[in-house]
Amino acid sequence: MGVRRQGRELALKLLYREEVTGLTDLAIPEIEEEHEEALAFAGLLMEGVRERLEAIDGAISEASEHWDISRMGAVDRTVLRIGAYELLFAPQIPVGVVINEAVDCARKYSSDECGRFVNGVLDHIAKLVRASEPAQADAAEDETEEETAS
Repeated sequence: MGVRRQGRELALKLLYREEVTGLTDLAIPEIEEEHEEALAFAGLLMEGVRERLEAIDGAISEASEHWDISRMGAVDRTVLRIGAYELLFAPQIPVGVVINEAVDCARKYSSDECGRFVNGVLDHIAKLVRASEPAQADAAEDETEEETAS
């Protein structure tokens, strides 16, 4: 598993725990075993989501027609928040990578159905904010391979 994938999964776990329990510390089992770069990337994602939560939730609400964000499952909502943060505020990360990574996390920690939902919502956000950038899987696969190598 690539360092950035580890960071995204760690951010998902910590933000989910924060939402459900209110705990914001990093005291979770096995966190000290995480790669230092993964921890740093997770920290950036968590800080970004927290600081821009209103804008992120607004983009998700706009993109998820007929779904109130408060009615989404906590895992689904957290995956979407991380993906939306990357699409909105981390333009150096290609659209395809953001969407593929979010869909993979959604499938791993929620369900295949959630993966399809996350794909649709993030694709809609990407079309609004990064219209000139392709979201094809080819570009995502190239970048995912690069991330895995790091």
